[in-house]
Amino acid sequence: MQRFFMGAYMLASPATFIYLTFFDGYVYNGWNWVVALPVNAFLSFIWPIYWVILHWVF
Repeated sequence: MQRFFMGAYMLASPATFIYLTFFDGYVYNGWNWVVALPVNAFLSFIWPIYWVILHWVF
C-alpha cells in the first residue's frame, strides 16, 4: 500500500507542475518566468497542500 501512495505522489507532482505552468492561465513575459517556474516547482512538491487549500484560495 505504501508503494501505491509513493507512486501516486510521484505521478501527481509533475502533473501539478505541468498544470501550473501551462494550464493555469498565468501570463508569462520576459522576466516573470524566472520567478514563476521555481514557485511552480515548489508548489508541485507540496501538491497535496496546493490542491486541498491553495488552489481554491487563489
